[in-house]
Amino acid sequence: MVEHEEKKEIKVEEKIILTREELTKLEQQSNLADDYLDHLRRLKAEFENYKKRQERERIEFIKLANESLISELLSVLDSLDLALMGVQERHSLESFLPGVELIRKQLGDILVKNGLETIETIGKPFDPRIHEALMHLESDEYPEDVVTQEMRKGYVLNNRVIRPAQVAVSKNRANI
Repeated sequence: MVEHEEKKEIKVEEKIILTREELTKLEQQSNLADDYLDHLRRLKAEFENYKKRQERERIEFIKLANESLISELLSVLDSLDLALMGVQERHSLESFLPGVELIRKQLGDILVKNGLETIETIGKPFDPRIHEALMHLESDEYPEDVVTQEMRKGYVLNNRVIRPAQVAVSKNRANI
């Protein structure tokens, strides 16, 4: 047998009597709670402003991050302009090739100075993290899975592969 209990609402009116001391203490605690809430709201607003400021600064940093590299590359652009102007004025290609080689070296030096490294390939074991195999070639000269040819240079920027080298990889004649 299940007994049903009826819930009744009971209204109780009590008078609470506080001494002045207790009332003063409650008022102080209420004021302290209000102060904490106000402080918390200010901290929250300051944090939101901080986040917005950091985002603005991050965007500005990204915009200006390459400024020094681009400034250095302007000298390469100037050198190319001079080389082209020299060919147009003299109508001669004799000095053009050495000039372009110097410009290539100038560009390479700037890129190396800014953290760019060339991936070594020929004669190195194939590594799929830094090499992209385009083909396999029979080879008596190299052991299996060694890079035998480089079709396109690969580069590492500050220890991160930004372009894998495209290569041909050796295979023993018996395995093909």
